[in-house]
Amino acid sequence: MKQITRIILLAVYVGIMAYTAKAQSSFSLGIKAGVNFSNYISESNLEPGADAGIFLRAGRIVYLQPEVLYSFRTSTINAMVDEVKENIELNDHFIDIPLFLGFKLVNKENFNLRLFLGPRVGLRVGSSYSDIDSLMGYAQWGGRAGLGIDVWRFTCDISYDISANKFNNYESDTFWKQNMLSVSLGFKIVK
Repeated sequence: MKQITRIILLAVYVGIMAYTAKAQSSFSLGIKAGVNFSNYISESNLEPGADAGIFLRAGRIVYLQPEVLYSFRTSTINAMVDEVKENIELNDHFIDIPLFLGFKLVNKENFNLRLFLGPRVGLRVGSSYSDIDSLMGYAQWGGRAGLGIDVWRFTCDISYDISANKFNNYESDTFWKQNMLSVSLGFKIVK
């Protein structure tokens, strides 16, 4: 049932992306990839991961930018498992779906400087820890804000993600909240 729900959500999202592109007179479609650094607030270290996917940008000065990204994240959490404190290394795979509202601070033909922010949902599609869904659930909600630069067809985005979910270790009073810093490079296939 979870897989069917994920597929339906993804299909609806892609439909919204296509409709938005057709409705706007100015749009771009592109690919992007980058690196992310995530941690849980109760833990101190940032650990690297990777993102890759597609984006659509519609609008001239104020724009809407939906994305669909595959995100690989690594994290280590200190958890109570069967009354024993353990360090659990997580290698999580997500489909991230952010929806940004942005504003172009500088809007030239071959150069843009942009600010953006918006909600994000991450659907966990795999993990190295077999009991992760019971520990943290399979969906993460949050918001992302950032700064972007476009030069010709190339894009570079730096963003920070704040999770709205709080995951608790049911056998202790510890709460985790995953945050993430992302840096990505992209290329506009359709400009």
